[in-house]
Amino acid sequence: MATISPRQRKNLIERRLLLATVLLVVAAWTYGYFTSGADALPLVSEVLPEAAEIQSQGQLYIGLDASGEIVGYAAIGAATGYAAPIEMLVSVDSAGEIVGVTVVAQRESPGFFRLLERNEWMGRFSGRAIDSPFQLGQDIDAVSGATISAEGVAAAIRLAVRTIAADGLNDPLPPEKRPIQFGWPEITLLLLYGAGFAGHKMRNRQWKTRIRWGTLIAGMVILGFIFTMPLTITMIISLLSGYWPDWTTNLYWYLLIGGILFVTTVDAKNPYCSWFCPFGAFQECLAAVSGAKVFRPRQWHDALKWLQRGLALTAVVLGLALRQPGVASYEPFDTLFDFQGTAVKWALLLIIILASLAIYRPFCNYLCPLDPVVDFIAVVRRWVKENWTKWRPQPVKT
Repeated sequence: MATISPRQRKNLIERRLLLATVLLVVAAWTYGYFTSGADALPLVSEVLPEAAEIQSQGQLYIGLDASGEIVGYAAIGAATGYAAPIEMLVSVDSAGEIVGVTVVAQRESPGFFRLLERNEWMGRFSGRAIDSPFQLGQDIDAVSGATISAEGVAAAIRLAVRTIAADGLNDPLPPEKRPIQFGWPEITLLLLYGAGFAGHKMRNRQWKTRIRWGTLIAGMVILGFIFTMPLTITMIISLLSGYWPDWTTNLYWYLLIGGILFVTTVDAKNPYCSWFCPFGAFQECLAAVSGAKVFRPRQWHDALKWLQRGLALTAVVLGLALRQPGVASYEPFDTLFDFQGTAVKWALLLIIILASLAIYRPFCNYLCPLDPVVDFIAVVRRWVKENWTKWRPQPVKT
């Protein structure tokens, strides 16, 4: 029986764990898919209080009074917010004016949706004509700190009123104009990718360090404190769940995640975490002030790495099984950059700040759930590359 080297044994264990992880994630996704869903019928009477009877006709609910006259219509619209679908039930009277709006189901990150509810944002749609734009920045104001969730609600309402206009009022609305949102967040992101690529290829160590610090500070200030758009495990779980937001209004996220996947798959390098992660940059700034060094205790290193991977897998499995991507998110990014978060996240942030003064990037190295995701991609990449090398046709010698 042939013996295998320690490296081969390690690769074998990694691949078995990879397959087990895939099976567990698929099982969680399947469970979440078949157990999710909400019944909207009991809510229709809330948005059509004058109706004595509710009839269902395809996607349309029709409200009738005691004499059988139509008093209004209701329909559901669904759109993806920051992390998950938002289903809104909208009612419209016979004159084409919105009379009620309520949430059927939403699986957004709790903090974002609380901001909308605290600002009584849903009530801004009542009394509006169904041919209103319902566009943020036009006839509807956004909510600071929850802009993407607000856009998700507005998009769901736009879909609902279109159903009512076409199927109930027999007066279809004109095609919706969906301009591509390309602004400073997207421009900044592309510039950071470009600077990171140039810096990575640079041989002069001094200039490479300067460029890296420039991208780190820019990422922390612009992507973190100004736009509050760091990448979180919530967004990864959302995409795995099949919740793909409208690319015209969420181009930033597609550029960010697509760029990471492309560079990591092709070059085995993670450009985001190393060059412009806002929270990583924050920890590095603290380390620069205190002179903190990398902490890698030999006796604890493997245990800490597996703890990190276990936390990431738990977040993914819970998010997929409950169909709520943000339910297990534990990154304190929103707490630092937007001053939002639970008491637990505030406590975690304080611990990380204190630890960063003594240890180089403690959260990145031992807690961040994105690092195991990149490790997963790296294992797949090595496996595919190895098999491709083994099975590709060999040139014929002449």
